[in-house]
Amino acid sequence: MKETTLNDIMHFTLGKNPTRLKESDVNLYTPKDFDQDLLDRDSKDSREVCIINLIRSKAAPMSDANREKILTSNFLRCELDASLIDGWYFCYQFNDGNALSQQIAMVNQGTTLSVKKLNLKTIGDLKIKLPEMEKQRWIGNIYRQFLLQADLLQKQVESMKQLTITVLRKIDEDN
Repeated sequence: MKETTLNDIMHFTLGKNPTRLKESDVNLYTPKDFDQDLLDRDSKDSREVCIINLIRSKAAPMSDANREKILTSNFLRCELDASLIDGWYFCYQFNDGNALSQQIAMVNQGTTLSVKKLNLKTIGDLKIKLPEMEKQRWIGNIYRQFLLQADLLQKQVESMKQLTITVLRKIDEDN
């Protein structure tokens, strides 16, 4: 298992500063787009481009539908070397893996809550362990399936809540 920095296996591009955007730049990548990319059910493959939400400290593979959207400075575009790292494996490691979480926590130690936004240098210097590509794809696929299942369960819970509230209100109105 090889350990390397993120700078060695991907190229980063920071989004544009919102004050420098023109009115013609209306096709902006939003937090909603980020959430949709993370839960993209149509994707079958690992992605070679991931997005890091610098505010939430989360990563998601970028969907084809959002490729042409303009990123603001709250997002970081990561072009991965697909021969070295699987996109979903990277997202797992960045979002929920122990090693990167511990490194990010060390960087954020002593900072106030309002200043915990990650920056390009910090992310590039993070060290990641890279198992064989087959194992990366296996881990990445399981992680992706977990996210999709968790989303479905959350939607089911919300539907059950709405149904229960509707029934209780109907019962309450009949009294």
